Amino acid sequence: MVLVAYITMCLIFGTTFLAIKIGLEAGWIPYFSAGFRFFAAGLLVVVYGFVTKQFPVPTKKHIIQFLVNGTCMTGITFGTLYWAEQYIPSSFAALLSATGPLFVVLMHSKVEKVKITKVQFLGLGLGFLGIIFLTWPSISVQFDILWFIACLVIVIGESFYAFGTIYSKIVLKQGISALMLNGYQMLFGGLLLLLASFIVEKPNISHVNQTGWLSLLYLIVIGSILGHGLYYWLIQKTNPAFPSTWLYVSPFISLVLDIWIQKETFHPLSILGGIIILAGVYLMNGQAVRHAFLKRQKSVAS
Repeated sequence: MVLVAYITMCLIFGTTFLAIKIGLEAGWIPYFSAGFRFFAAGLLVVVYGFVTKQFPVPTKKHIIQFLVNGTCMTGITFGTLYWAEQYIPSSFAALLSATGPLFVVLMHSKVEKVKITKVQFLGLGLGFLGIIFLTWPSISVQFDILWFIACLVIVIGESFYAFGTIYSKIVLKQGISALMLNGYQMLFGGLLLLLASFIVEKPNISHVNQTGWLSLLYLIVIGSILGHGLYYWLIQKTNPAFPSTWLYVSPFISLVLDIWIQKETFHPLSILGGIIILAGVYLMNGQAVRHAFLKRQKSVAS
């Protein structure tokens, strides 16, 4: 079940970079579209949780935790990503987002006092190298100041994403369900993005075309509700580092979509990059996958 959930999550998240780009090209503005997406998704999840009586009334402590998590994992991470995709290709945004697992492993080792093994370091290095090989043939950017800033803010956003991932594990250990945490962090993070939009963007949706609305609907239902729900479930079942490695696999999926939809020329170097990425993911998290699988088998047997 863990591997099925992981593969599904990777497929979903691998499509979101292109969906964001399509939405921006169809008339959406960054902070408003990101805020609309996550606020709507979070509201749907929270309402569902209360209607089905799965969510208890959150305490003041829980609200603060949800706000911290939403600020890090939704507000800052996706605010920077949406803004940056105005100036760089979606495949390059996926490449830069792959710095997330590096931050997660480093922060997790610091918080949990877990020593990073040589194999994990090798896996991290292979993963990043593979992404470079994978996306380099399809990347063509102009090296100007906006390009540089766009790259920088994505990396900064990923550091907050990593902190939110580690913090999520702490919150989930207190008995909060993955569904509840996902709903509230999207709700609060979406509100922060909407607030930022009204301050700096002056949103206007009249010029958004049908394609833009379809991309937003996809990002709300599939990308946010289902994808992030699986992400939190995997954090709960494994560890913070394992689910974050979707950021290694997503550029491969993104490239395939670029070839299919954007009709880009396929390059043999991309095949090598994909193989290296998968090898890096296995080296870094193979032990966690086996542990989760054996733990699942024991619980079923008992």
